[in-house]
Amino acid sequence: MDNIRKKIEGDRDLFDDKEPSLGHAGRFEALLKKQVKPEAKRAKRVKLISIFSVAASIAVLIAVAIRVYTPGDIGDSIPVPTEINASDEFRTTNSFYNQQMEEKIADIMCKLAYTDSENQERLTKDIQRIVASNEDFVKEIASNEDQEMAIHYLVKHYKTNINVLENIDEKLGKHTKC
Repeated sequence: MDNIRKKIEGDRDLFDDKEPSLGHAGRFEALLKKQVKPEAKRAKRVKLISIFSVAASIAVLIAVAIRVYTPGDIGDSIPVPTEINASDEFRTTNSFYNQQMEEKIADIMCKLAYTDSENQERLTKDIQRIVASNEDFVKEIASNEDQEMAIHYLVKHYKTNINVLENIDEKLGKHTKC
């Protein structure tokens, strides 16, 4: 590189007195335009990819937020038996405790958004198991002929589940946003 510079500086008088050939400026401009276009296209492509990746990231964040904040992902509401065997008192009792349990679950799901993904996954599975076992128990106990005993065990079962959910809720701590 230094040799070329020395040669040009040494023979400067040869370069300075000669004019470029006819049409050189036009060809030079055309070459510049060709070189600028691919760079401009590439810049547009990079900018477009950046915009799409930001949009995709936002979409993923929204999907995760909906998944975490929605208690519907642990199963629908706990069933209220509509069988003929279930008395009005049983239905009312089940509905009352069902509502309490759903409120606790909703609070826990809100707090799960502020924990790490491993805890979220583990606690979501635990809550799903609680809901599933509760559904099975309610269905089974609703068919019991002794309604007093059924209501007694229903209340006992719900209180145990609510106590477990309260313990989970306490361990997650307090979040002002929930």
